[in-house]
Amino acid sequence: MSDLGGDGVSPGSSQGTYARKATGLVREVSPFSTFVFNMAGQPTSILLAVSVFFVLGVYPGGSIWLGFAMAFGVAIVLCVCYGLFTSAIPRSGGDYVLVGRLTHPVVGLISSFFWVSGVVLSIAFTAFAFVTVALGPSLTAVGLVSGHNTLVTAGNDLAGKQGWQFAIGTLLILISALLLAGGWRWTTRIMNSLWIVTILGLVTVFLVLLFKSKAGFIHSFNQFSNPITGESDSYHGLIKAAGKEGIETNPGFSLNNTWPAFAAIASLSIYSWLSIYISGEVRRAKDITQVKIMSLASFIHIGIAVLLSVVFFWKFGHDFFVAVNALSGSESYPFAAPPYYTFLTSIAGGSSLLAWWLFLSFAVAYPLLILPNITIAVRTFFAWALDGILPSRFARVSPKTHAPNHAIGLTVVVSVLVLFWAVRSGEGFLKVLFEAVLLQLVTMILLAISAVLLPYRRPELWRSSATTQRFVGIPIVALAGGLTVVLLAGIFFIYMHYPELGIDKGHFFRDCAIILGAALLTFFIARTVRLRQGVDVDKLAMEIPPE
Repeated sequence: MSDLGGDGVSPGSSQGTYARKATGLVREVSPFSTFVFNMAGQPTSILLAVSVFFVLGVYPGGSIWLGFAMAFGVAIVLCVCYGLFTSAIPRSGGDYVLVGRLTHPVVGLISSFFWVSGVVLSIAFTAFAFVTVALGPSLTAVGLVSGHNTLVTAGNDLAGKQGWQFAIGTLLILISALLLAGGWRWTTRIMNSLWIVTILGLVTVFLVLLFKSKAGFIHSFNQFSNPITGESDSYHGLIKAAGKEGIETNPGFSLNNTWPAFAAIASLSIYSWLSIYISGEVRRAKDITQVKIMSLASFIHIGIAVLLSVVFFWKFGHDFFVAVNALSGSESYPFAAPPYYTFLTSIAGGSSLLAWWLFLSFAVAYPLLILPNITIAVRTFFAWALDGILPSRFARVSPKTHAPNHAIGLTVVVSVLVLFWAVRSGEGFLKVLFEAVLLQLVTMILLAISAVLLPYRRPELWRSSATTQRFVGIPIVALAGGLTVVLLAGIFFIYMHYPELGIDKGHFFRDCAIILGAALLTFFIARTVRLRQGVDVDKLAMEIPPE
């Protein structure tokens, strides 16, 4: 393997050192950009459009309010746990470095295989959904609101034709990769701008609905719907149609059905800690700043979601909003566009310009989401190569942009291949996609276990972390780690217990076995090859990598 220019590593010696004293990555990520990175991994607009309200029809009586509260509680515990943990080892690479250095390199690689599997599925789905959930339905919604049938046709074509799905999805992945290849300065500027656009879109929704009465919305909705449904009161007609379908629009509270509502919310609300994957590039990553930034991201994400959910039920009407979300996709739902808040708010505003603006502000959430996912995969491949698990070229960085271009290229190739499978297989891919949450829960639990071990297995690192405070004699990071394990195990159980959340147990455990086998095979092949080259991968992967 080469030494530096030396993107390789030296044979493990008693000093066992890396040949290079620095990764070549640059600390360019400011606190605000770190905040946006964490917000981008759990986009509020996507949560409100596609992740929450369907459970109200599937699980009548489930309380999304309790779901939001529980998700926020879990998110804060995770922020404390992972934020304190990574402050002890502020290196890029996330769970691979953190788990591997506290347990064993094999466990670290297994952890990152589970995480990267979920990330690559998420990248492919985000690219796929950018066309089928954002562009297509939004164009259709704009066409319906503005009365332009050509836009309705264009939206249906985008959402329904595989050629468009693959071409536009691939283009999104490539553009995102080019941004990353250009360096952090450009990438963070673009991410910050995209996030501001999404927030301005949500502010617009709030203001439009705030000054629209419920009676005014019903009038606007009925006027809009009449040419499509032929009914003078489509608003109440949809509520009646939901009743005929057996959908309870105003049931009593059910704790049993609140658990899946919580799981649906958690699926996009417990990831405000993702900056641990770039902590080697984050300014002030060694102190408690990251914990504060992560916690703030959780508070703002959940706070916006709760506020707008209140407004939706208030202005659209609880029974109606449950009915249209439950009927969406069925023969009883009369519109070509799904009942996203963007569509309903555009009807309330009665403006084509408003519809275009809400379309744009919702659509950019998908490029915003894909950037941190690609970054996480890239930093993981980079860390593998730095430890000798992958060829050293994947740990090389551009001297001009400080971007690991080979790792970026590998991520693009893998992601486009999975996107091709997603487009071609359709339902087959979606069945596997639901597993992404559980695959990543495995990693998150291993991270939490490693946090528990930090003060005991690596006390010198714990003493250099953001805090060494104890509660009833137990280090705070260990307590947070133990509580995190319990909470995440609970979410895991909910997904396994409620089949409507999309998990096929047989397929899931089969895929877990495949990922586990792939991780073990990769490690032992890499170890054998490196030993022949005089590199002790086991020893190298137990050391703290360079910054």
